[in-house]
Amino acid sequence: MVEGMNKNEQRPSARTERPSAYHDAPKASRAASASSTVTVGDSAAAAGGSGKDNKGRKKLFVIIAILIVLAIAAVGLGIWWFGAGGSDFYDANANSGQAPYKTEEEIQAELNRVVEEGMLNISIASVIEFEDGTSPGVAYIENVPSNKYVMRVTITLDDTDETVYQSGGIKPDSYIETIKLSKDLDAGSYPATATFTAYDPDSLEEVGQAAAKITLAIAN
Repeated sequence: MVEGMNKNEQRPSARTERPSAYHDAPKASRAASASSTVTVGDSAAAAGGSGKDNKGRKKLFVIIAILIVLAIAAVGLGIWWFGAGGSDFYDANANSGQAPYKTEEEIQAELNRVVEEGMLNISIASVIEFEDGTSPGVAYIENVPSNKYVMRVTITLDDTDETVYQSGGIKPDSYIETIKLSKDLDAGSYPATATFTAYDPDSLEEVGQAAAKITLAIAN
């Protein structure tokens, strides 16, 4: 049973900017002339000029085709990274929606909440109980709907500064219900710190952190 929840709004410590790029489009011009008489030599020259124009057009079409293929490949790579490839960043144990312990009123209140730009709303159980050091514990790590950032959570022991849990990315309006520690702790009560690291949802670049004090309770 979750004894309590840590909920705080904190300001991230850094921001990032994304550069923009511009490309100049090629320009083409065509010269035209008129004549009432054409000799054989003139006809050959004209034919030669037409051939050069056709070759130029073919080269331009090839370049355009290559650019289109590269653009499609870039889009596909982006979809793969943020979808399939990005799954290495996101936590497979994250569930969509808000934590199930909430009442309908609490869920609606969270949906109506507005978090100011540059602020973080963090939520985790203040005491996480485990049957033993290898058993799962109910943590209810939540990235509430009003947050604008993807979250990753690290839990470290206060006494040793040792990391005993590291989540993957958690999107806004998602939560992780249970966690397992990366170290088999003996029975006892361990003061710990849960650090929420915020990432830009588009670039996945780190933008800031917020932390909450919690307790890991190992029964056996």
